[in-house]
Order: sequence, then structure tokens, then C-alpha cells
Amino acid sequence: MHDAYEAIPILEKLPLQIEAVTAYDGNLVVGTRQGHLLMYTVTPGTTRRWDVALLCSNKNFSRKPIVQVAVIPEHQIIVSLSDNVVSVHDLTVFNLPLLCTMTQTKGATAFDLDIKHHVSLTGDAVVTVRLVVAVRRKLQLFYWKARKFHQLREDLALPDVPRALTWCMEAIAVAFKHEYWLVKLTGEQKELFATGRSQEPLITRMVDGEQLALAHDKETIFVNAAGNATCSYTLKWVEQPLALAYDKPYLIAILSKTIEIKTTEPQITVQVLNLDKPKLLVVGHSTKGKSQVYVASTSHVWCLHTIPISQQIPQLLAEKQFGLALKLVDVWDEAEDAKNQMQKHIQHLQAIHLFCSKKYPEAMELFFSLNTDLPFVIGMFPDMVPEEYRSRLRYPYPIPVLSGTDLEQALQSLVHFLLQIRPQLSISDSRLRTEDSTDSNFSSAAASLKSRNEKLQIIDTTLLKCYLQTNDSLVQPLLQKRDSRVSVVEGERVLRHAHKYAELVILLQTRGLHQRALQLLIRHAKRPDSPLIGHHHTVAYLQNLGPEHIDLIFEYGGWVLKLHPEDGLKIFIGDKSSLGEVDQLPRPKILNFLKKTEKSLVIPYLEHVIEEWGDTTPLLHNELIHQYRDLITAPHLSSDPADVEEEKGRRKIVHEKLLKFLNRSEYYTAATLLVHFPYDSLHEERAVLLGRLSQHHQALSIYINTLRDTQAALSYCQKHYTASGSGSEVYLMLLKLLVSPVEGKSPAGSPLKQQQTKQLDVETILELLQNYLHCIDLGQALKVLPDEVTVQLLKPFIHASLNCASTVCRQKQIARGLTQSLKLQTSEELVACQRLKILLSEYTYCAVCSKRFTKHSAFAWYPNGDIVHFSCQNQR
Repeated sequence: MHDAYEAIPILEKLPLQIEAVTAYDGNLVVGTRQGHLLMYTVTPGTTRRWDVALLCSNKNFSRKPIVQVAVIPEHQIIVSLSDNVVSVHDLTVFNLPLLCTMTQTKGATAFDLDIKHHVSLTGDAVVTVRLVVAVRRKLQLFYWKARKFHQLREDLALPDVPRALTWCMEAIAVAFKHEYWLVKLTGEQKELFATGRSQEPLITRMVDGEQLALAHDKETIFVNAAGNATCSYTLKWVEQPLALAYDKPYLIAILSKTIEIKTTEPQITVQVLNLDKPKLLVVGHSTKGKSQVYVASTSHVWCLHTIPISQQIPQLLAEKQFGLALKLVDVWDEAEDAKNQMQKHIQHLQAIHLFCSKKYPEAMELFFSLNTDLPFVIGMFPDMVPEEYRSRLRYPYPIPVLSGTDLEQALQSLVHFLLQIRPQLSISDSRLRTEDSTDSNFSSAAASLKSRNEKLQIIDTTLLKCYLQTNDSLVQPLLQKRDSRVSVVEGERVLRHAHKYAELVILLQTRGLHQRALQLLIRHAKRPDSPLIGHHHTVAYLQNLGPEHIDLIFEYGGWVLKLHPEDGLKIFIGDKSSLGEVDQLPRPKILNFLKKTEKSLVIPYLEHVIEEWGDTTPLLHNELIHQYRDLITAPHLSSDPADVEEEKGRRKIVHEKLLKFLNRSEYYTAATLLVHFPYDSLHEERAVLLGRLSQHHQALSIYINTLRDTQAALSYCQKHYTASGSGSEVYLMLLKLLVSPVEGKSPAGSPLKQQQTKQLDVETILELLQNYLHCIDLGQALKVLPDEVTVQLLKPFIHASLNCASTVCRQKQIARGLTQSLKLQTSEELVACQRLKILLSEYTYCAVCSKRFTKHSAFAWYPNGDIVHFSCQNQR
């Protein structure tokens, strides 16, 4: 406990018996059993005894006790209850004369005032007063206007005679002998709960009249204006209170022998005072916001003067009553800056105390709300900051050494704290919290970190250390974040210490330290106890480097190519699960590297690049053809018949690939390739290349004279025939070669196969003429045909050719006639259009803008006759 109030005698041994008291603005109003109404001025002195002077009195007001009295200073009136009637007195006159007696309240047992301050539409301050009076089993409602009370509404009937009543917003809390009720101004009534064994129930209004404290035996229950409980707990007293009053943040109760002062949250007993038989308790409010608590017995009055808050707060902090200290700051009569500074100071102490009390989540939440310096918070955890730095941090309480379950729980709370701060730093620099609000008492050694990057680095590095101790599965996602700022030096240290080499590789990779990462992978590739054993980690790493690190890829990918060629190739072509950056690597450089390092991978690489990625670079297409050719023409290295046969099978497959590729690809350069193809082999391939160069006669000569494959020659003609140009005579060239085969060498330089017969194949010639007569000129064909082919044999061909020529001629004549007819029709339309006259005068207006046409106006005419400006035609 601490001293919140000081009991100062105000009136002692008053010859009159006190029945009621109230106070306002340093004035004390007393109602006596003898019916006197007294008013004193109370002036604080320099000692415990204050100066009290009788300001005014009314000794002839009533011969009955004044059981209740209230003041409305804004309207300069006093309301009293005596002889079961409510009266109003004038406060401006010395003898407090009676303004009026409210005869309609005869039989009253209690009353309560509702005073509200408003601002009118004109900006003036307005004070409204409502009065409720308990008269037998009903409530009478009045409002103050023109120096008198007027009826507010009709009376509200009650089930019993009220013993106490209090305004609560737009409702009235009523205490009967056995229960509490809530009566709304609309007439709706709600039963709350029983009063308990108390014969004198108590109702006390709390903050701004929005909450009530209701006595229930030794407990106090808190309800709102709707009659619902506002707290899940009740405030307990050592015995049943005789009177209650609320002086924020304290609830004061008169018990049988003492005065007990408590707070509702936290529920603690603040102070206990011993006074001589107190029975009355009142809180006098001031227009300046200050309040004074008065306690009265039948002959004495004491003022419970509030101990200065600046003296109370240090006592509370010493007792670690931080919640109550914060409540006192709210009512502290100081400048806002001083209040804010004190509030943050208390909250920092509270947060550190919560941490020392093992309430880690609550402590971290409070640190977050205070925007406490990161090193100050992180320094409370072991091994989170360098020891030399941690030794310079100063904390108000000894920080416990965490271990075991406590350490794990604390680290989890720290992780949550850091993850709350990080998004605010990552969004933008404009949202960076640059104000350092850490209490100066605690931050003498904690340099304020103003850099966003530095703060992010501290957060991420600390998160890494926390994850390593609590949940190491989160380490990799943290390091792989695009904006991860884990310190390389500190991160490498803790990861090596924890033997997290895979995570260390990720850290080095994300920081661009690829050479160090690759060296680490090579060192661990052959360690059986390492998680990085094997070459697959190196392959995956190199796949994601990108073209700017091509030299690094070549440097550290060579050993994989030599020991594991198939997996090494994935460095440059990727795999099914991930393509990585390999499709962006410079392919000509890779080709040269493979030719020097592992030549067997050149063909698979080129096939993948061309077939899978659709590369159209002529260099790569040419190189693939060269590789195929070299593989086919290479000499056999083994004399073993089995090996020779196996090699022939492989070469046959490559031969088929080469021929297929030559026919399908459009991007190789045939002229440069042809000189590298031998004359004594790969004849069909040479023919394809010759065809690509439009050297059709030489190509057909290979098919007819070298390969003796007339069907292949026909397929060639079908592929290369065109209606005009060099391809228009391919069938005639084939006919000439069939008629006059060449002996010795073909025109292409390829050796000819030994002819088995010199007999002319007339049947093939006639079949060619019959099937492709539309592609062969009749005159040229007749010139090259030998004498063995008689006119009788050519008769069907000649008839068909003539019919074809006649058909073509008739089609041309029809086309000519149709063209001439279209020309005449167009000419007639032109003449009709030229005959049209458009007359523009000074009375001609645009159909869009309704303006006249000038002499130089460009215009547009519509078929319906509308004429518009040329610039208006798009607005029509």
C-alpha cells in the first residue's frame, strides 16, 4: 500500500449534527439535523490544518433534518431534501434564501441531479439540468429552466419505495429494499439483481455517469447504462461498506471503523484511514477539473486531500504497481509532454518487469507498442548480441538468465515481436518509425538505429538465431526471402556452429558470394556425414546462377561434367522440376566449353536447345549437322565384330537423325555445309543440301544415277516444284535424266553405280508424263524423248496436254471477259458520281455543329444528302 490521501480536519466539534454534505469549487455545503443549511469556504493551507470560513447560512429554512443536499454552481442554486420535500435555494445571496419549494414532491425520500455541459449551435456553452425525485412508489422527472424546475414527463410507477437512486445516461438506477432495478425514461424497467443482506443499498456513479457501482453485501458489482455487467469480477471489501464514492482512479468506502481506498483494476487496497465514526462521503468537483473528497461524521468534517501524483508514482513504481501508476498519470495535472514521457517511462518499467516475471508475450507486446529500440529488447536474451555490446546495456531490474522451457517460450515471443515490426520497415521508407521513444534512463548504451537496412539486418539476424533454437525448419524460408537481410558474418558464424551447411549455402548465394558457396559445396561433396554430399547440390546451384556468372559456371561445373556427364549436362539444360536460369545462358560459349571439356555432350546439348527450346541460331544448327556427320564418318575404333555391329546400329540411328534434321530445319547454311560432305558417302544428304541451294539437276542426278531411286527422285520433285522460277523445271530435269543416264560420275561429283542394263525404261517415262503432264512443258518434253518412244505411245499424253492447254486458254478468256465487264461497270459508276452536284450557299448549315460553311471549308457528303464539316464527320 501507499499514501494516496491525507486526512485534513476541516470542521471539528460542530455544535450542530451533520446530516448531509456536498462540495464544489473549494466550497463545502452542510445540511444539519436541526434544519440549518451552512456553506463554508475551504482554503488549503501550508500545514495539515486548512482555513475554513462560514460563507453563508440559512438557519431558518426548516425545522426538520436536511437529509440530502446538492449544488448546481452553473445556475447558482442549491437543491435540498428536508421534511420529505425538495427545495431550491439561491446561492448568490448570503443567507441562501429559498427560491421555491416543489410541493409536488411531497413525500420524497431521495433525489439525484443530472448535469450536462453542451455546446450550442452558436458555439455557446450550455448547461442542462435534470432532476429525478423518488416519491413513494414513483419517480418524478423535472428539468431546470427560467430559475425553476419544470415537469419533464409523466411520473414513472415503481413496484416499491426507492431507497436510493442515481442517473445513468438515459436511465435511472433504483435501489429497493431487496433488489436493484434499472428504469429507462421510456418507461421500460429491468430487474438487475438482489441487494443482499444490506438494509441500506448503495449506488455510486462512476466515470461520466456511464458506469455504476452497486453494493452487494461485501462486494461491489459494476454495470453500464444498459444494466449489463462491465467486468467479469467484483470488488471485495473486508466488510459491508456504509458509503461509497468514486474519485478517479480510486473507489473509496466507509466501513464500520475505517475508510478503505481501492482500485478496480488492478484490484488492490491502496490505503486504509482511521477516522472517528465517519458516516458521509462526497466528492466535490471543480470547474477546473480538480476534485476534493470530504468525509463527515455527525460533528466533524475531513478533507481527503490527494497526495501529489508526483509523490505517489515513485511509491507505486517501487511496489511495481504499474497499472495504478498509469491510471494516476491520466489524472495528473501536468503538461501533455510530461505526462507522455512519464507514461512511457512507466510502461518501459512494466514491460521489463513482465519479462522478468516470465510473462514474455505481454512484455513483447508492450515493447512493440512503445517502439522500443531493437538492441535494448534483444539484449535481454542470451547470445543474441555481442557480449561487449550487451555489457553496456543498463536495465532497471536484473535480467534473469534464460534456459530450457523458459528460453524457448521467451524466444517464441521475441519472434512474434520481430515479425510485427518487420512489415512496417519493409513497406516503405516513409513508414519507417524514426522516432526513438526509448526511455533515456535505459538507452545510454543503445545507439539509436536510424537506418532501415540496419534495423532489418538486426531483425533478420535475430530471427535466424531464434529459429535455430526453436524451429530450424523456418531457417531456409527466412534466408530465401527476397528481402532477407541476415548479416553474412554473424549468420555464417551461427550456421557453422549449428552445422547448418545447406542453409549456409543459401545465405552465401542470396548475398552473391557464389565462389565461397561453390567452394563449400565442393568441400562437402565427398564428406559422407555432410548434408551436402554428392554433386547434385552443385548442379542445382549452378543452374540458378545466370549468364552474368558464366565463367563461374565453367570453373566449378567442369568436375561434374567429367565425373557425371549426364547430370553435368543439366547445368546447361536444366531438368523437369526447374529450368532455373539455364535457358538464358550464352549458348555459343557453352558449345565451345563442351567441345573442350566433354565432347560427348555436344550432340545432346544441341538437340535439347534446338528441339526443346526452339533455338533458330544458324551456328547451332550447322554445328549439330557437323556433329552428326563426324559421328557417321568416323572410323571404327574396334575390330571386334560385335562392337562393329553395335557401332553400325548407333550410326544408323544418327544417320536417320541427320537426314531428318536436314529436311526439317530451315536455319542451317547449306552452302557452307556442302563443302564438308564427302563425295563417296552421305549421297542423300548431299542431295538435300543441293536442293536447298536450288541445284536441282545435280540433286536429281544423285537420286537417279548414284542411288538408282526413282521414287526418291519423284518425292524430291514434289517437294521442290514451283510454278515459276528454278523449281518449275524439276520434272523436265528428271525426264532428261531418265532418258539419258550419265555414266562415270554424276553432275554432282558422286560416283555412279554400275548400270546393269542399257535398256531405256519407257514405262517409267510414260508414267511420269501421264502423272505430271501439267508440270512438264510439252514442247521441251518432245525434244528430249528418244526415238524408241513412238507417237502412238505419246498419244494419250499429247491429248491430255492439249486438253489441259485448251482448258487454261478458256479460263483465261473467261477471266478477261469478267475483268472487262467489271471495268465497264466501274466506269458507269464513276460517271454517275461525277454527274452529282453539291450546292453550297450561305444558307447551308453543317448537320453536326449547325454552323455555316465558308469559302475555304472542307466538307463531307453523306449518301442521304447531309453535308457536314470534314472535322465534324467523326462526331456524327
